[in-house]
Amino acid sequence: MKALSSSESDPQAAQFSSIKFMKGVEFLEDPPEAYKALGAPLAAELGYENFRVLESSEFPADGRVKWGCEYQTWCLNPMVYCCFLLRRFVNRGGRILKRRVRSVNEVFQLNLPDTLEEERNPDWNTHFGATWLKPKNSDSGPQQSQAEKVNAVVNASGNGFGDDDRMFITRGQTCVVAESGQESKTVTRQNADGTWTFTVPRGAEGGTVVGGTREPDNYDPLPCPKLREQLLERIIQTQPGLLAKGKTSLTPVRDIVGRRPTRRGGPRIEGEILNIDGKDKKREGFVMHAYGMGGRGYELSWGVAEEVVNGVSKYFSESGSAPGGVSKL
Repeated sequence: MKALSSSESDPQAAQFSSIKFMKGVEFLEDPPEAYKALGAPLAAELGYENFRVLESSEFPADGRVKWGCEYQTWCLNPMVYCCFLLRRFVNRGGRILKRRVRSVNEVFQLNLPDTLEEERNPDWNTHFGATWLKPKNSDSGPQQSQAEKVNAVVNASGNGFGDDDRMFITRGQTCVVAESGQESKTVTRQNADGTWTFTVPRGAEGGTVVGGTREPDNYDPLPCPKLREQLLERIIQTQPGLLAKGKTSLTPVRDIVGRRPTRRGGPRIEGEILNIDGKDKKREGFVMHAYGMGGRGYELSWGVAEEVVNGVSKYFSESGSAPGGVSKL
């Protein structure tokens, strides 16, 4: 994230990406032994920067926290960040195709012309640069016979395609408040009853996200007002500095309810070789699965991306085939 936010070729990357490095604070009411054993030397080995175990005088005043630490972390504004990544992708030659697919096999059946002319289709919802693609000098749409075949697919579908019985939904409710606090930092509190209390600054004048809940198999899309009150009350006890001077309550902007695609046993990050039924004969296709991150998608994204690149590269190297042109989707 540091390299992404401070690129020498793009000095304004930090501003456009919304990535901001700041202090992260953790409080635990019932810390496991592994946390208690965590000191600066071990933290450094694990990759933590500016790590420090907190003194009890720095804990919240309610007296329930038994252990705490601080370290360097980062935050971002998801809407700004995703637009930033999309611009980088397109500017480096990436193409966006918007299609509704029901299985990975359907993607292998897409035939993509070697020479493409991008054209907006007024009948489509063409947000985020979605385009209709056709060969030059043709009004009949993509010509199957001139197409480059898809030979590798990254399945980053979040929830899979309904064929993984380990997948389930985790409902999460948070609340965005207008306040940004006196200091830019994230605060996370693991409560003794298993619940979590946290704040995440949004950056780019996006306020602060206050959370949150983890509710397995709860599909309710509507926010619970009573739960919002509980979240805001708990965070004031944990992080009173979030309040503006002279105020005794936070200013809710909106509630957020998310359905996080979670997988029992952890995310699926692995390659799979499929036999694809084509019009003429069966052929081999490679799928790199990368889904089931739960509520940790942004946190894990770059590590997962490295595994995906390594997996796809290894397949092409061992199979003796090389991705060409637009088939590198």
